[in-house]
Amino acid sequence: MKVLHVSPQTFGPGGVVGGGERYPLELARAMAGVTETRLVTYGAPRALHVDGLPVQVYRPLRYLGHKGLSPLAPSLLLEIARADVVHCHQMHTFLADQCVLFARLLRKPVFLTDHAGGDRNLNRRLRTFERATGLLLVSHFNARDFARFAPRITVIYGGVDPARFAPLPLARRRSVLFAGRLIPYKGVHHIIEGVAPDTEVRLAGAPYHDAYARHLRTLAAGRDVHFLGPLLGEDLRREYCRASVLVLPSVEVDLYGKRYPKSEILGLALLEAMACETPVVCSRIGGMPELVVDGVTGRLVPPGSSAAAGEAVESLLDDPALARRLGQAGREHVLARFTWGHVAQRCLSAYGPRPAPASQNVAATGAPAKVLSEGSAGPRGAAG
Repeated sequence: MKVLHVSPQTFGPGGVVGGGERYPLELARAMAGVTETRLVTYGAPRALHVDGLPVQVYRPLRYLGHKGLSPLAPSLLLEIARADVVHCHQMHTFLADQCVLFARLLRKPVFLTDHAGGDRNLNRRLRTFERATGLLLVSHFNARDFARFAPRITVIYGGVDPARFAPLPLARRRSVLFAGRLIPYKGVHHIIEGVAPDTEVRLAGAPYHDAYARHLRTLAAGRDVHFLGPLLGEDLRREYCRASVLVLPSVEVDLYGKRYPKSEILGLALLEAMACETPVVCSRIGGMPELVVDGVTGRLVPPGSSAAAGEAVESLLDDPALARRLGQAGREHVLARFTWGHVAQRCLSAYGPRPAPASQNVAATGAPAKVLSEGSAGPRGAAG
């Protein structure tokens, strides 16, 4: 089976450092260990290989809209012609429209995954979602928005590479870490406001909102707050392994009054931190409660409450033994269910019949899930 993953933007330097861009790269990389897989994306043209995964970056003729998520890409037709299965990421885009149109024209199965992004599109006019073979969604929370397509939905969640994100023999700092873009709906200010002034706060991420970045700098004055910039690879892993706790205090309404009904449909940073045996604290919104088992792998707190976030963090900083137990349980939870190998196998099962792989498997990823869209993932149900 030749699988083509299509994503509107590249991940990393020269692209975007975000979950919606990381997800297709990591999934395609894991899938390449099982079946022939290729990732096509858009930006400055180049061809590269990432751990055996061929990645082709095309320069589009133009973009529809203003967010860079809807490239006009005639080269996509040839890519789809070479594939057996097409999997497009970011549904509310003209790129998804093209994938479905071209795949149906060539009688290829085509699947769509939502990452909460969107740009100018013709989804409704072209009945893009109806014409797709299936919708592969990252959480049951995410699936609620597509309830009328329920018979064709598979919840695949998200994952982590447990070999690349694993504990290191490093001493833990008495510190709290945030990893992600510095944008208002991430609620980063609730960390700074909620913890004690002398608690070390480390912010790993690039600013994507100038006014909010200035606000965070103002709040940080006189406190032990470190702006680390965007971190990738081993640098990010070391931060996870040195932190006492990771916090993702996202909100559905930011401090400027803007509403984000899908602010966190998953939460990949949570999975990466848990894989490094770092306990997590996150808001009880979106898909995050499907990942974090409250009181077992971390803490769930009310969104928008600096006091609640601060109390949860300080309780873990003051009780290293508890933090260690939650961190160890978090890695076990990830290994049992939330590796990219699990996600790849869920996708391959959803794609349909295929030749059984010889002796190949995705390294260090665990067995495929028995039930693809189950609502339970642990004591509370548990994806980024």
